[in-house]
Amino acid sequence: MHKYSTDELVAQKPTEADFRKLKRNPLVFILHNIRSLENVGLFFRLADALLVKKIYLTGYTGYPKLENDARDPRISTHAEKEINKTAIKLVPLVPWKKSEDITAVFSELRTTNYQLIGVEQTDQSIDYRKAGYEFPVALVFGHERTGVEEELLEKCDFVVHLPMLGMGNSHNVAMSGSIIGSYLINTLST
Repeated sequence: MHKYSTDELVAQKPTEADFRKLKRNPLVFILHNIRSLENVGLFFRLADALLVKKIYLTGYTGYPKLENDARDPRISTHAEKEINKTAIKLVPLVPWKKSEDITAVFSELRTTNYQLIGVEQTDQSIDYRKAGYEFPVALVFGHERTGVEEELLEKCDFVVHLPMLGMGNSHNVAMSGSIIGSYLINTLST
């Protein structure tokens, strides 16, 4: 067995131009009111790994620098630095959009037949492995402590959860995205 070095792994990748031509998977992430810039960066890294079609950053979720960014330069520079720390500089390779209005994002995705799925623990949520997914799929993630708001959950087609077998109440939001996103992409490829 040979463990690949970073240089060997990099050599196996396509050129950036060829990468940009790859077909992306029919999965999007909606990050609503995510307060941790590190979690936002982890979602960018995950979206790259899974070839997710797009990330929507809604509400007060932090976001990378935009052209003609209206934020104070200290804030936009800090957000860029913190997101890139965990995204390992993949932000330019992942399609994303900033929108204050999640309702507009929901409407946009509905017009292109996305199934909207909340990721939250509720008395009616379904084990993510038993849900009836129909691609294209949009996964909705919420605030790290308070989760996805109830009025948003009501607008979703259904809500899924990750079973917790230990004493912890939940996974980290980016970890939840990784587990469910990987499961969906593996489902898509079978």
